[in-house]
Amino acid sequence: MVFNGHSIESINELDAETMGEIMVMYNDGMLGNKSSLETIGLLVTGVFNYIRAPSSPPYTLKGVLGKAYSYIYEKEESSANDALLTFMSQAQGFNIKKFKG
Repeated sequence: MVFNGHSIESINELDAETMGEIMVMYNDGMLGNKSSLETIGLLVTGVFNYIRAPSSPPYTLKGVLGKAYSYIYEKEESSANDALLTFMSQAQGFNIKKFKG
């Protein structure tokens, strides 16, 4: 943050909640490398697919990014039970107590 014009004193004045939000933004790429990695991955995929042999399989962004792909794109999927419970909760007279043990 010092390199972006902040002083040590102004950084020390930040409360823990604000500093936590800044760290989350950095980790998620608003201030960090996530967007750069995504852009470079798309560029590499495009170039590699352009120059690959016609008989070879196409390159995918998932293959180029490797483990970083799961961090950027793959979200935790809800289970079938969660989807069913969500659907059933829309019914008239639904009571969640009947489904909790």
